[in-house]
Amino acid sequence: MAENLGERIQLEAILGVLGAAAVVTRRLNRSLAEHVRERDGVAEIRTEDGRVARHFRIAQGKIRSKRGPHPSPDYAMIYKDIPTALKVLKQGTEEASMKAMAEGEVRFDGDFTFGMWFNELLQKVGALATNPRRLLKR
Repeated sequence: MAENLGERIQLEAILGVLGAAAVVTRRLNRSLAEHVRERDGVAEIRTEDGRVARHFRIAQGKIRSKRGPHPSPDYAMIYKDIPTALKVLKQGTEEASMKAMAEGEVRFDGDFTFGMWFNELLQKVGALATNPRRLLKR
């Protein structure tokens, strides 16, 4: 699949919003804040060619998200290309990720235990961000 500038901008925006949503939902939801306090590390979501990357630093119960690659992430979710990342992230389901992995469109590097924890964190952030009533439950 050929990449275009619009797709790159769209992926950058999705990852940016995901980072912001993680920061905000951690502040507003006690359950998510407790989950974040369980581990420290750096996770990265990027394309194989590195043209789009965002890393998430989790430390001392806080989340920081920054555009660009991290020099040594503990865990990396690496998409084959921008269109593939868009397809999977827009679906936002574990099933979509597993299908992409089975088809060789995404791979995971690093500490797999941390990666599973981080993926669970992203699922919780997504569920909370799309349901404001659940977000404010403490």
